[in-house]
Amino acid sequence: MKAARRLFGFFTVLPLSSSGSVEDVARAGFLLPLVAVLLGGIEGLVGWGSGWLLGQPVAAAAMLATALLLTGLHHTDGLADLGDALMVHGDSARRIQVLKDRTMGVGAVSAMLITSLISWAALLQLLALRGTGSELVWLLMAGEISARLGMLMVIAAGRPSHDGTGRIFLEEMKGWRIAAGILLSIASLALVAIFIPMAGVLAAAVAAAATGLFLAAAGRHWLGGCGGDVLGAAVELGRMAALLALVAVLIHTG
Repeated sequence: MKAARRLFGFFTVLPLSSSGSVEDVARAGFLLPLVAVLLGGIEGLVGWGSGWLLGQPVAAAAMLATALLLTGLHHTDGLADLGDALMVHGDSARRIQVLKDRTMGVGAVSAMLITSLISWAALLQLLALRGTGSELVWLLMAGEISARLGMLMVIAAGRPSHDGTGRIFLEEMKGWRIAAGILLSIASLALVAIFIPMAGVLAAAVAAAATGLFLAAAGRHWLGGCGGDVLGAAVELGRMAALLALVAVLIHTG
């Protein structure tokens, strides 16, 4: 329980934190799917309620805002930094220098805008397809679990690019911890699939996992490895990919 509280305290703004170092949090990282289940459940309930009260466009925005705010914009910051770094011409050392820069450029703004816009549109489509019942909650859980699976795939396939929080997670979560995290993600998704189409859950998981593997490869190519910003971007891009996969399956299978 203490490990889980540390993890929730680090990855969310929920008042559940327990004392411990970043290394302690990283060693509890295999429990990330549990964080995803709670966040997805809250987001789904927000969408369900706001959809009834305010309509689907506002509900889609409310769900996305909830996803971003509950994580303290932590992953969004990583996406923004990565967007700026990939705009830079130069070697990996120069790009890592930009990653650490606190100012925001056009790459950061574009990365956040494009990802948020596509995610909002996918959420709006989910509401149109499945927005009248509790199924929406399970769909959002599937999206968030898949997004964390994408992060876990970066950790499994990536290597550290520089010192920082990302290095700690990449080093502490190797071995049985990363295997346990991936297996727990799969088990969580299997349970969610009891309530929503299995094909949609499978598509969401594959899309987010593929996104994570792509980011691990891209990080190695552009940055010499992966850091905390790549891990954060994996969640935001993985969620977007998972939502798009869910929408595609629901549209074409009914």
